[in-house]
Amino acid sequence: MKISFLILASILFLSACQTMATKAGNDKEVSVNVSFLDLEGFDADLALALRSSAAPITVDFFEKPSPNDTPARLQKWVSQVRENGGKVKVEMPKNELTPKNPFAIFGIIGSLWSGASAISKMTEQQKYKLANGRDAIIRLERNAAKELVIGQVIFVKK
Repeated sequence: MKISFLILASILFLSACQTMATKAGNDKEVSVNVSFLDLEGFDADLALALRSSAAPITVDFFEKPSPNDTPARLQKWVSQVRENGGKVKVEMPKNELTPKNPFAIFGIIGSLWSGASAISKMTEQQKYKLANGRDAIIRLERNAAKELVIGQVIFVKK
C-alpha cells in the first residue's frame, strides 16, 4: 500500500512539473486579427492589439477598399509606421507580376502623405505612436469583379 502511494505521489509530483510546448510542431507565428470598420472603435481595437501583443496584427476588411481609396482612419496608422522609420511593403496578389515600384501604380504614396499631414495635426492623439517599431504589409488581392483591392494590412514588429 505504501509503495502504491509513493508511486502515485511521484507521478503527480512529476506531472505537476511538466512544461507545455510553446509551439505545436510548426514555426508559424500566431497573429492577432482586428476587423476594420470606419468607426472610432477600430482605433481603440487596433491600439489595444498593438499595445498588448508583439505578434503580427492583421487588419481584415468587411468591405475591401481600393488601394486608391484607402480609408483615412487606416492611412493614419500606416503613415505613423512610415514616418517613424518603419517600412511599408505592398504585396501583389499571388500569380501576378510585381512591378518595381508598386506604389506608383496605386497612388498609395499620395494617400500616405495625406495621412502623414493628418498625423502632424493630431499630435495630441498618442494612440498612433503604438505603431512605432512596426512595419506594415499591405496585401492586395482581386475581388470577384477582378478589381484590385486591399485584402489585409498587417503590422509586424521590426
